[in-house]
Amino acid sequence: MDFISIEKGENLFWLGRYVERVYRTLNYLEGLYDVLIDTDETAYKEFCAALNIPDVYEDASDFMTSYFFDELNPDSVYSNLSQAYDDGILLRNTISTRSLAYIQLALDAMEDAKAEGSGALCSFEVIDRLLAFWGSIDEYLSSGQERCLVKAGRYLERLDMQLRLGESWETIGVTIGKLDRRLQGAKIAYSGQKMRVLKNFAQLADDDPETRLVALETVQKLLNN
Repeated sequence: MDFISIEKGENLFWLGRYVERVYRTLNYLEGLYDVLIDTDETAYKEFCAALNIPDVYEDASDFMTSYFFDELNPDSVYSNLSQAYDDGILLRNTISTRSLAYIQLALDAMEDAKAEGSGALCSFEVIDRLLAFWGSIDEYLSSGQERCLVKAGRYLERLDMQLRLGESWETIGVTIGKLDRRLQGAKIAYSGQKMRVLKNFAQLADDDPETRLVALETVQKLLNN
């Protein structure tokens, strides 16, 4: 097994987190946009509260534009995708230029959509590019440990968002299992006791808001032994 520096390991891990954050956010926004347009113009406020991001938006229209495209907004979809690209640049010799190219294509799609004023319409294209990125990672990232580092970041981010956005405990349980396997493969130190607590939450499937809050706090402490 090749030695992986701390810096490289963190870049791989956060690459996975940022790509998954954008992917999951865009999937969720598809439904949210319909709600904002058809039934509740303030629904974005609940979304911001769930993800613990500042509600700095004037109205639904401002949210749909700024949260999607604003380069100066650190929480925006564009900013998170740019962070993924920055990590990918540092890792291009590891993940392959082909894998990096899919993130670049996703950014290009967003920039074209911004210029045309067609925000939500590019979501499908960005999602497709990110799915292609994950397929490329499986194909070209030869080191199992490095691949597990990227996917550990992916599944930790997915778990965090699933808990925040109210997804079912059944799907959350699947993600917990995937995260556990990838953390082991990545050789990342984590709390086995907290992992067992999370698995227990998923088995009990108690949908009380307090339970989800405790589960989310457990996720945030999982890597801090």
